[in-house]
Amino acid sequence: MASPEPRTAETNWARYVGYVRSHRRWFLLLAALIPLDVGTQLVAPQVVRRFIDAAVGGRPQGELAGYAMVFVVLAVVRQVLSVGTGWVSGRVAWRTTNGVRRDLLAHVLRQGPKFFLRHPPGELVDRMDGDVTRLAKLLSELVLDIAVQLLLIIGIVVALFLLDWRYGVLFTPLAVVMLLLLRRLLGRAVPLIADRQRAEASLLGYLEENLTGREDLNANGGTAHALEGAWQRILHHYRLARRAARATVTWPAAVQALTAVNLCTALATGVWLSQHRGASVGTVFAGLSYAILLRMPLVSITSRFQDMENVLGSVRRIEELFGEAHIVPDGGGTLPPGRGAVSFTGVTFAYDERPVLSDVSFTIAAGRRVALVGRSGGGKSTILRMLFRQYDPQAGSVSIGGVDVRQLDVAALRSRITLVTQDVHVIAATLRDNLTFFDDRWPDEQLRRAVEEVGLDTWYAALPDGLDTRIGPGGAGLSAGEEQLLALARALLTDPDIVLLDEPSARLDPHAERRLRRTMERFIEGRTALIIAHRPETLSIVDDVMVVEDGRVVRLAPRSELTGGSDETAARLFPAGRS
Repeated sequence: MASPEPRTAETNWARYVGYVRSHRRWFLLLAALIPLDVGTQLVAPQVVRRFIDAAVGGRPQGELAGYAMVFVVLAVVRQVLSVGTGWVSGRVAWRTTNGVRRDLLAHVLRQGPKFFLRHPPGELVDRMDGDVTRLAKLLSELVLDIAVQLLLIIGIVVALFLLDWRYGVLFTPLAVVMLLLLRRLLGRAVPLIADRQRAEASLLGYLEENLTGREDLNANGGTAHALEGAWQRILHHYRLARRAARATVTWPAAVQALTAVNLCTALATGVWLSQHRGASVGTVFAGLSYAILLRMPLVSITSRFQDMENVLGSVRRIEELFGEAHIVPDGGGTLPPGRGAVSFTGVTFAYDERPVLSDVSFTIAAGRRVALVGRSGGGKSTILRMLFRQYDPQAGSVSIGGVDVRQLDVAALRSRITLVTQDVHVIAATLRDNLTFFDDRWPDEQLRRAVEEVGLDTWYAALPDGLDTRIGPGGAGLSAGEEQLLALARALLTDPDIVLLDEPSARLDPHAERRLRRTMERFIEGRTALIIAHRPETLSIVDDVMVVEDGRVVRLAPRSELTGGSDETAARLFPAGRS
């Protein structure tokens, strides 16, 4: 099952006010259009009242035609205002929520690896796009509609008092009761909606993971287990969706009953005023029109209630993501120029209380190339990731050139270090974009040179459109070796001081591994390099060998001292059970 979600966060509405404030001109225009829209609706019954009274009183045809013309103009103006407010609100909503998307994505990308273990990709896509899209609906439709309807309710009550104070006295309590009912019910189902949305995101994340690994599932007989897991998550989502639905469907009937009372009251009051106070037919009709008009915003608000609950649940889930603390805080400092030594001093680290590194200390001189060997799970990858600042030590320190990496600006640090793993991510884009990740600071000639330097010149020559050739999703059409060489070409562009290679040849056949090893040897020449090695042949390109066992560095020595130049001795450094 999915890992538990963090505690529901309180909504920081000031955050979203700040986004709206950046588009204040459009928001002020919207604030001006809404009262005009409401005003046209309030004036219309008065025009009809005057028309009816004029018709009953035998007024000239020209006067009646004038009232009719005014009514038509009001109807046209109202449609124009409705379209205008919709267009402006949509513009404000999408510009605002695009800012939320940008900041939320930047926030997520700054998280450490543990964050992505808790939140699979499918869930994050649903939360960063689906939830933010629902927020756009809140800003473009729901807030606008509810603001219009609440203003209309107030305007109708005022108009009823102006029409006849008895109408106002009777209808004000009804309107207040309805609004209090809505206020009491608003938010009751929001936690249930948020739970349902979490379950939906968890289901999407589970499906995305299993679809990505479908070949392994089919090859190893895991399909039945995957289907059972999907079924359990579907049932969980259904139960939560049913609870949320029950919380939102019981109260609209009460609102409908109150609106029926509203219409009956208007009709009875009009008849009494006509018989006992001499109210004109137009006045009675206007009172009934306002009663009908009062029913419309109340019903509209109730119909929007479930949408509002869904959106508020999405906003809470957005807040939960924003509330995730950066696992790697930014120190703000910069590395001094030049290539300094890499040092670990008394470093201890654990994943969720599971010890991984214990009192690790070593120093690697600038420009030395070191292979890390040892059993799987011994802590080799963690050493690389601490140097890259994906994790920070819980005790001890990691330094480059004598500067603790926790004191450095994370982006500045990573601009001097490159990390290449065995899992290369190739996006569905052009070769140029896969090399630069949409950073246009490198000229095409430099990109081509990087491709040639990693040994992909023959492959590149066969591409139909050169750097503009599109690569399919997941590196479709590329071999595992070509993907690794592409990753090295990316790294070569940054001209790093320190190179971290996390088993880059683990998935390659011997021929592709030899080709990659020759490229790595050229790439790390003159640079400080830490390479997690899983084959004895990799030792041929390094100066030193670090043996890591059970979270400790048990040996760090020159390669010749550990192997004596013997392939058989070198092979003993790779115990059975390594991956």
